Amino acid sequence: MAHVILFEHVNFHGAHKHVFSNEANLNASDDNFFNDKVSSMVILDGRWEFFKDSNFIAKLGPTLNPGSYPSVTSALGAGSNDQISSLRHA
Repeated sequence: MAHVILFEHVNFHGAHKHVFSNEANLNASDDNFFNDKVSSMVILDGRWEFFKDSNFIAKLGPTLNPGSYPSVTSALGAGSNDQISSLRHA
């Protein structure tokens, strides 16, 4: 089962969200807190792709493997902090 934990701030601080399946829109009305607010993450299972826009548009950086990523910028590249709007497991 795919599983990633998103964190609001670098070094796994602040609010967090567990994601188990493709998330086409982090700005959806049911839970829009994490849209453009992800600064660190832990991938527990699966390979994941991250996107700047909803519906998996404008991929950010490489596909990531399981691991701890204390900085989205270090993992996905410059300009990726607080930019994730959708994600899916690859």
